[in-house]
Amino acid sequence: MNGARARRRNNTGSDRRYSLFAMKYDAMRKSRWSARLLLATTIGTFGCSGADTAAPPASIRQPCRLGVALCASRIEIMPGRFLKSYQSFSLVGGDSLVTQAVIVVHGVDRNANDYFSSMNDAAALAGRSLSTIVIAPQFQTSDDTPTADEPVWTSNGWRAGDLSSSTGPLPRISSYAAIDTILARLSNRTKFARLARIVVVGHSAGGQLVHRYAATSRIALPLTDIPIRYIAANPSTWLYLGPERGAGNGFAIPASAADCADYDDWHYGLQSRNTYANAVTVTLLKQNLVSRDVIVMLGTADTLTADLDVSCGADLQGPRRYQRGLTLMNYMNALNPGNGHRLVTVVGVGHSNSAMFTSVDGRRAIFP
Repeated sequence: MNGARARRRNNTGSDRRYSLFAMKYDAMRKSRWSARLLLATTIGTFGCSGADTAAPPASIRQPCRLGVALCASRIEIMPGRFLKSYQSFSLVGGDSLVTQAVIVVHGVDRNANDYFSSMNDAAALAGRSLSTIVIAPQFQTSDDTPTADEPVWTSNGWRAGDLSSSTGPLPRISSYAAIDTILARLSNRTKFARLARIVVVGHSAGGQLVHRYAATSRIALPLTDIPIRYIAANPSTWLYLGPERGAGNGFAIPASAADCADYDDWHYGLQSRNTYANAVTVTLLKQNLVSRDVIVMLGTADTLTADLDVSCGADLQGPRRYQRGLTLMNYMNALNPGNGHRLVTVVGVGHSNSAMFTSVDGRRAIFP
């Protein structure tokens, strides 16, 4: 959620005071922009522009790294329905040298281009650019001027896995099913013969999607033999597997539950689940979220209220994003012992996807 900067600075007008690192990093990126844009223009014909094409020969093989039109493509997520995306290598053409895939999900501003650039910066700092395919899907709303064959969701619906809007004769599709399609493509061993790891990572609203998707995803072992890691960074809210919420030093059904009737509904909890989530039994959904490799990534300075969900269901999870993440970890450890959640804190960083992804701790989580 880095766009609309004038609207999101913070409560007093300077959202970047929380992180000296973020300020320095943004300045560094701007100073390199011209040179990198020239590089993108040079390599853009090698499978990064328009429709997907095959990767270039190994002798000239270079990834597309910037969120510009040259690196944009579309993914057919169901017959006749296409999802906009940015790709460092061709998802359709495949690449025999890629060993890791990173699917990075944007925030509420749906600025997939910025997230694509940030993740490629992280891959470069980790020394993984040539071995990683970065895919940044864009979940459009009606405000994004989609074409007739591109599904749209509501601004809240895409992060919850809701079905796309019912426009035109084509079937509706869940945003989570779109991620399933990307994972299925990556699992094709004839195109990605050496792929050994997939990471699905999202920040802010994208982090909300990733945590719920980790519980409901259809594509996982044993359907694919490729391990999948789910990283939720700085989301407003989390998925709880029961009606308990933080109460003193423990967890209990909130005393205010009667005044907050939907606090345990999807996507805060398991009641009243949508079409995609309801196709998974509660038992399997809980098993998925408990057993899968999930990283809760929190910036210790993400304690402001810009774009924070302040509904009663959200407020029962805690006052701010950082505190809500810590409480979720305590909940999982207290009520679901042996779970696969792991906490990664990024000291001094606030609500910035670029600072989170490119930090030392962020890179270690994304590129283990």
